[in-house]
Amino acid sequence: MRLRRPSDNKKPAKQEPKPQLAPTAELDRRVAALSQAADLSRPYLPEEDVNGVLDVVAKAGDRLRHGTNHTVVAIAGATGSGKSSIVNRLAGAELSTSSVRRPTTSTTHAAVWGPTDAEPLLDWLEIQRRHRVENSASELDGLILLDLPDHDSTAVEHRIEVDRLVQLVDVLLWVTDPQKYADEALHAGYIQPLTGHVDILRFVLNQVDRVQSDRALILDDLHKLLISDGIPNPQVLAVSAATGEGFDNLKQLLAGSVADRRVVVDRLNADLEAAATVLRRSGGRVDTKGRERQQLIRGLGEAAGANEIAGVAAAHHRRKGLLRAGWPFTRFVRRLRRRPLSDLPGPGRAPAAEARSDLAIRDFAEGVSNPLEVPWPAAVRSAASSQRSKLLDEIRSVVGSAAVGQSRSPLWWSAVAWIQRLFAGAAIVGIVWLVVVSILGGFFQFETEPLLPPTPEYDWIPLPSTLAIGGIILGLVLSLLVRIPLSLAANRRGRKARKAVEASVETIADTYVIKPVDELISQQQQINRLLDEATRRE
Repeated sequence: MRLRRPSDNKKPAKQEPKPQLAPTAELDRRVAALSQAADLSRPYLPEEDVNGVLDVVAKAGDRLRHGTNHTVVAIAGATGSGKSSIVNRLAGAELSTSSVRRPTTSTTHAAVWGPTDAEPLLDWLEIQRRHRVENSASELDGLILLDLPDHDSTAVEHRIEVDRLVQLVDVLLWVTDPQKYADEALHAGYIQPLTGHVDILRFVLNQVDRVQSDRALILDDLHKLLISDGIPNPQVLAVSAATGEGFDNLKQLLAGSVADRRVVVDRLNADLEAAATVLRRSGGRVDTKGRERQQLIRGLGEAAGANEIAGVAAAHHRRKGLLRAGWPFTRFVRRLRRRPLSDLPGPGRAPAAEARSDLAIRDFAEGVSNPLEVPWPAAVRSAASSQRSKLLDEIRSVVGSAAVGQSRSPLWWSAVAWIQRLFAGAAIVGIVWLVVVSILGGFFQFETEPLLPPTPEYDWIPLPSTLAIGGIILGLVLSLLVRIPLSLAANRRGRKARKAVEASVETIADTYVIKPVDELISQQQQINRLLDEATRRE
């Protein structure tokens, strides 16, 4: 990459300190949204993920409080890459001891350009070694250049220091050399994890004076490696700290970073977007009102005994109808039989109710959470069963007699009952008449004249026999015919009882299963909205 060289015949005028740029409302809004999303995510996501995001939020707030008057550029690189030599040449003084054989930068050294006070920002960065560059070029005023320890140092504390500051600085200037530009520790350990921060990454190939013939080939290879790392348009400068080659371009690059106060905000924006990715667990749309809800109600209805109650309701209705409209002379036998209401489900079926309820809740939770990403399916299952005890108590309290109800007797029952009374009365009259005729006509006969008049006959059958036999036959036939509409009505009554149970269960399911899940999904959607807000730039 070739940058325009600044004019040498124009003496830069001394400038007043650049005015403080207040943090943008956009960034403040995004920080607040991410902080709220992290707080809401804490019950569901791993603690280390949430704490990491809150660390990013705290870092963004702290960096903004120190303003944008200074741009912090960290020069990082491997042992012998010459980063300390670059710092010394830029500063025009021997600030850092340089070596090509062993790491000599054991602590971070800061070079500060410009008159503006940088002490609070350096205190926050925990930089102890500081040097103010005197008579600096005006275009670098506001630059804080950090010479980091070598990232491949064998000293653990050096690598820890590099890792810490990589997370805090505004711009990262990676220095490599023709021997180590393809080092896996650089590419896999640092560059690839920072692919979401491409706007703050700059690259320098130092010591190009040693590879004049292969320079273009090495630069091209490094460019390809960076692209494969995920840097779409890497900025690579070729310099030589020994000869000063390329330093005009390097100074212009640094001056551009200082002049563009957005680099501070860009770094924080990139951090927020990376942190939001850690929290985002979205998945597809969840529907708690569809097929899974109906299956839940059906399953809880079975747990409440809807099938048994429907059968009892039908049998109870059928018994009432037969007692009312059936053959009167067989009613006493039916009254002696076991009443259907005694077969209603009771507390004794609690274990079966619990097992069936648990199965219905589990199937519902798995069905509605299927589109979601981990860890939300587990959270849905937990929410669905969070009020299990109350739900089971309500399921047990679904009283079957309330579902069976005290239904009104149809009018046709009364009509049939009167007809059955007529048939029964005719049969009784006929039987009594036959008994009287038999007694008086058979045992008390007088020679003069009979005690009873001749028995009337209908056709060839005596009238008493006609009444007795006709009343009995017609009553029994009517009793059999009544069973047909009575069975249809009983089935309807059973279905109505089932619906009554399921209506009660529906309220229970909505209160103790679906409502907690809806509240959880609402919270998950709120987290996603906050994450969208945290990653949306205006």
